[in-house]
Amino acid sequence: MLPPIHHFGYVVEDLRRDVPRFAAATGAGPFLAIEHIPFDDVSYQGQPAVYDHSSAFGAWGPMIVELTQVHDVQPVGLRDSLVGPGGGVGHVAWLAESLEDEVARLRGLGFTPFHVGRTGPATAVWFDGGEQFGHPIEVLQRHDELLRFYEMVREAAVGWDGSEPLRVVAGAPA
Repeated sequence: MLPPIHHFGYVVEDLRRDVPRFAAATGAGPFLAIEHIPFDDVSYQGQPAVYDHSSAFGAWGPMIVELTQVHDVQPVGLRDSLVGPGGGVGHVAWLAESLEDEVARLRGLGFTPFHVGRTGPATAVWFDGGEQFGHPIEVLQRHDELLRFYEMVREAAVGWDGSEPLRVVAGAPA
């Protein structure tokens, strides 16, 4: 069985401005934000890279949505591989029981990985979605700590009254 979409993301210019606007328009939230997500390793096409970003995660009904503000990206090829602010869906993501097996499966279907990032227990591989998707695909290794963070996002939405749509958290896996 193929993994279902876990979350989808948009790139925004400013989390502090855009999260409240997104929450007001959609009812999604509240958004738990991790600022300047630290990476243990980050690469683009197998070479060291910089991907400094902040992300905010909120529940939109049964789905999780990630709003991302990009602060710095190097090299230019990595920047160009990402969807810019207002450019539509920034990525779709799913969780894999075996990241290695899922990477091999997607490669076998002709998708090309371009970015790998690891922060704490979270490891993600990003693929060019090509003409089929028109946006990147992110595949994350399923991990208990990561699942607990996403459950915290869902629990924050239960009974949420629309107040404080952006909430910065520290030390959470991305």
